[in-house]
Amino acid sequence: RLRSRHARSGSEIAVAWCKMAEKDSAGAKQVTLAPPWLSEAFQVEHSIHRPSRLLLKDIEIVFRPDLEAEYERKKAAAAAGAQITGIEEKEAFLRANLLAVPTWQPAQQDLSEISDAVNEERRALLKNFDAWAGAVRARLGVHWSDASCPVEGCAHFGTPGSTIYNELEGLTTLLRYDSLPIGCCGIVLHPKWQRRAYPVTFFTTAPYDVLQAAILGAEAERAAQAPAPMES
Repeated sequence: RLRSRHARSGSEIAVAWCKMAEKDSAGAKQVTLAPPWLSEAFQVEHSIHRPSRLLLKDIEIVFRPDLEAEYERKKAAAAAGAQITGIEEKEAFLRANLLAVPTWQPAQQDLSEISDAVNEERRALLKNFDAWAGAVRARLGVHWSDASCPVEGCAHFGTPGSTIYNELEGLTTLLRYDSLPIGCCGIVLHPKWQRRAYPVTFFTTAPYDVLQAAILGAEAERAAQAPAPMES
């Protein structure tokens, strides 16, 4: 169901996204499993990717304590007879299981600027992301999930560490979007919303089909909660 909605919304571009496989400087493949799709109920656009080996190393460092616990949990489950693949070593486990989900929300303000209005909108967009992520995480069961904190750069929901996730590098690696240097950092330009866009990257070790079902379930629940349009 999710695949068909992707295909309808993106026609030939969506097909190209689904088949895209890029290589980073280390030569490890990165795969886009689902192209960008905008949730009507949450107004959150997301895509699903299997990160390259180079980016995977950066992700592992940021979320190391909780990913280590997830790895040990699945190893124990496999030892007990559960059918779990990719647990021979931690690196193989992450390559086989970790998914990156860049999310974007359209904004009214140019979020590269600094003002009270921009800060207020950022807080509102983060609150909406938390609602989307909370609804998705609730449907992922025992599978690990987290996000990069857009304020501090560490784990947003789990155990924070001293390493900061480079959102700019992650987004440009996964999506190949353009970016602009601003101050000591930079901003990634959404192809449609440009600087009026709020990105946060979500991560999980849930199987792709489980993640799809969780996203669709969260979307359906939010849509059902929306007030019915008033009759004229």
